[in-house]
Amino acid sequence: MVFGRQMTGRRGLFLVMTRFSVGIAAMFGMLSVTACMSTPPASGQLAPEPSPKEERISSLEVALADALIEIEKMKARSPSLDSSDVLPSMPPDAETGRCYAKLLVPPNYVDRVERRIVKEASERRETLPAKLEWFDEQVLVSEEHVRLKLVPATYKWKEERTQVLPARSRQELVSAARFDTVVEEVIDTPEEWVWRPGRGDIEKIDEESGEIVHQERIPARYRQIKKQVLVEPAKYRKVVEPAVYETLRKKVVDVPEHTIEERIPATYKTVKAQRVLEPERELVHQIAPVYKEYSYREKVADARLDWRMVPCEREITKELVYRVQRALRKLDYGTGGIDGILGKHTLAAIHDFQKKKGLATGRLSSETLRALGIDGDTIN
Repeated sequence: MVFGRQMTGRRGLFLVMTRFSVGIAAMFGMLSVTACMSTPPASGQLAPEPSPKEERISSLEVALADALIEIEKMKARSPSLDSSDVLPSMPPDAETGRCYAKLLVPPNYVDRVERRIVKEASERRETLPAKLEWFDEQVLVSEEHVRLKLVPATYKWKEERTQVLPARSRQELVSAARFDTVVEEVIDTPEEWVWRPGRGDIEKIDEESGEIVHQERIPARYRQIKKQVLVEPAKYRKVVEPAVYETLRKKVVDVPEHTIEERIPATYKTVKAQRVLEPERELVHQIAPVYKEYSYREKVADARLDWRMVPCEREITKELVYRVQRALRKLDYGTGGIDGILGKHTLAAIHDFQKKKGLATGRLSSETLRALGIDGDTIN
């Protein structure tokens, strides 16, 4: 539909431009004839008043200028006309006895490699350390101060009776529960109605395949299960256990820890120190840029309609559809079953296979059969 509208717009522009060209040619013809017939006035004479024919010529000149302006506007608004975009009404080089159809050819891509900069040119700054000299120097390590000395605590042993386990009660089994096994039927598969090919009491026409299908009832299926039923519950009795005690010997604090003051004199030490002979300085190194090659795909041709050879209606037999479904099933494409019917699941699988292989889409074609390993000569 989009392709038809686009062609209609281009044809309309072509007709308008053709009419403008015819009108322009007529105007130029009239102007040239009038120019040959008119003669300039003699010197010293007054120019005669314009005749009706000259007024007509003047109006045609104004209309010509307006027409040229309108043509330039239409050229700017409309895409350029290209005869290669027009699909012929009949396939070129068509063979007798073969069938053809307009299919959508996918866009064409080429692999490109582009060199891009990933890291700009930069500078690396290097700092040269300063030159130093070692010398001996006496420094204060710690000033005279008072230190608190910690005296640890002293402990003694003490016996104490503690409860290990509290008094508790528990349930003791007197007699176990008794169960009986019973058999019960449950639904395994519920009753359902399905549509099958052929005639019956309730019929309709399948919108996709155009076949007559009827509704068929599939009865429910049951299965037996075994389960246990409680006959007599278990019996218990309550048993009380007394608390358990234990005599423990533990360590307790006799004298807690405490601190005493201790005077510490100042301390000194001789260390190696450094002095600067030459300060540090900075060097600048230039770093070249880093490039990396990237691969990408570029579209060189858009999707278009083109004539492709397809199996004729008489050639799309049930055996052919069987072979197509088996070939698609081997390639892990879901066809909804191998039934010899070109239904929606099989058509969807054919479309997915064509898109993956870069083939023309729209219907089952001869090139699709060859890609599936099905000999097109035996079909045709």
